[in-house]
Amino acid sequence: MQNSSPPAHLAAVCLLAAANTCAAANIVAKRVDTAPLFDGRCGDEEWRGTTRIELPAQVSVLLMHDGRSLFVCAQGKANDYTVIDLYIKNEATGQLHNLHASAQLSERLYSGEQWSESEFWNHRDWSAFWVPYAGQTESEAGSRSKFLQGSHREVQVLRRKFAGESWKLMIGVSAVNHDGEYGAEFRFPENAVDSDESTWAELSFATSPGH
Repeated sequence: MQNSSPPAHLAAVCLLAAANTCAAANIVAKRVDTAPLFDGRCGDEEWRGTTRIELPAQVSVLLMHDGRSLFVCAQGKANDYTVIDLYIKNEATGQLHNLHASAQLSERLYSGEQWSESEFWNHRDWSAFWVPYAGQTESEAGSRSKFLQGSHREVQVLRRKFAGESWKLMIGVSAVNHDGEYGAEFRFPENAVDSDESTWAELSFATSPGH
């Protein structure tokens, strides 16, 4: 996701169940005692009771933290690649950060004029489970790389990377099949713009497990 304008298909429905707290402008990441295993699957046991955001096309985003790190998982369908982009404002510097996980991990910065070029595999104070390589396939155009569909995109961001007890946050999920076509992109909040943090959500961190 590199465009500044919102994609065509945009929606975000927050599940306001008793176990979750989620609103268009306010998200609370539930606190847990144990960090999840990064294996490309957001298992029910590890991610039980976490904050959940429902997007179209059967896409979900889960959030939790353990006091040291924020954990985010994007779940798509079995035929999706499920690429995730986290946009977080660094209150100490005023810069906007884009943490990107597809077949590669990259980060770029926005300082008020334009986004910088992506730096690949730098992931300082964050990491993610990228889209796994699945071999080569032959075509008339030659050999092409294949990547595994259906894995979930898990991201860990150390709390020390960004100052403050709350973060300005936008989430983008792409490389999704929707309405019979591949390539749909969704954002939370629904009408957020990647270069305008005033359109983003406010993420806070629960102080005790189960809250």
